[in-house]
Amino acid sequence: MLTMLRLINIIFNVLEYAILIEVILSWVYVGRTNQYIEILHKITGPLLQPGRKIQERYFSNTMIDFSPIIALAIIMVAKRILVAIL
Repeated sequence: MLTMLRLINIIFNVLEYAILIEVILSWVYVGRTNQYIEILHKITGPLLQPGRKIQERYFSNTMIDFSPIIALAIIMVAKRILVAIL
């Protein structure tokens, strides 16, 4: 049971770090791409998409992308729910 919790914790931590790396690269590495960035986009894309849809619907005039904040909040809630269940 303890190893299952550790595995869940590791998976969610990797997702959180992937989103943070995505955010930093969007500021620094604009317009460039390579195979590692493409893998990162494939991991974070599905996580960021719901936040982007929410932002398009309610805050379409803002220039700041709030989808990473929404994705991190969803990840934190999902992590707490899974840990509470187990």
